[in-house]
Amino acid sequence: MELELLRERLHEYINVADEQHLTAIYVLVGGSAGSESGRKYDDATMKMIYERRENHRKGTSKSYTAEESIEMIRNHRK
Repeated sequence: MELELLRERLHEYINVADEQHLTAIYVLVGGSAGSESGRKYDDATMKMIYERRENHRKGTSKSYTAEESIEMIRNHRK
């Protein structure tokens, strides 16, 4: 899609979108709903996230497929 047409369509949509959709769009493009500073996590949480990501990349942590995760959630609800 041509860039100008895409911008025009987004502007039109934003003008008529409800609050829920506007918030979703804002968060999607990098904003943070409900946070004035735009920051979502504190330093300790970010450190944990990066450590877990690194463990996943090294293969030293247990990972699950989407199907396995869904099955665990379903079994937990029973």
